[in-house]
Amino acid sequence: MYCSCRESGAGKTTVLSMVVGFYRPTKGRILVDGVPLDQLDMQSYRQKLAVVPQTTILFSGSISDNIIYGLVNVSEEQIQKVIEMANLYDVVSELPDGLDTLIGEHGGKLSGGQRQRIAIARALIRNPEIIILDEATSALDNHSEYKVQQAIQQLIKGRTTFIVAHRLSTIRDADRIVVMKNGSCEEVGTYEELIEKKGAFYELRKMQM
Repeated sequence: MYCSCRESGAGKTTVLSMVVGFYRPTKGRILVDGVPLDQLDMQSYRQKLAVVPQTTILFSGSISDNIIYGLVNVSEEQIQKVIEMANLYDVVSELPDGLDTLIGEHGGKLSGGQRQRIAIARALIRNPEIIILDEATSALDNHSEYKVQQAIQQLIKGRTTFIVAHRLSTIRDADRIVVMKNGSCEEVGTYEELIEKKGAFYELRKMQM
């Protein structure tokens, strides 16, 4: 799992856009399993990706429709499995029509945490190999963040994961943390290594304590 964090405008989202293939590097290369990104079939590559952004894009259909959006031949068993993994079971069970409940324009009948868990269920049902989480919990209260974090732990198991986060608790278990500033990597290491270094990451951690 790779993660980048620092103040707004540091270049984190640009890096993730390059991972998706929206931007191409002007210098250097992006390798996927040792293969340059520009040699890959982008349609096939992107089918292996799932993105959970800070603001979830939902439409005014049912919960089920929003989860399986763009897919065909999805079984009820698959939907129920991702509902459980995304920590959505309590939400669905309390709604009048369960998975068939209409959620309103942009999911307006749901809380921010509930919308994020639907986005995670949408990612899970696609069984991606690469996950991109772009500030997926930054707009949530503490209770909602806890619920979403539980769902995220299910989402990232066994998958390459890129996380952009200002809340450093989100990235404590990352294999590699990249601290970015002005488009450059300021520090790279594990959580413990960067704390011991007492540099930029350490100062960020102190500010959040």
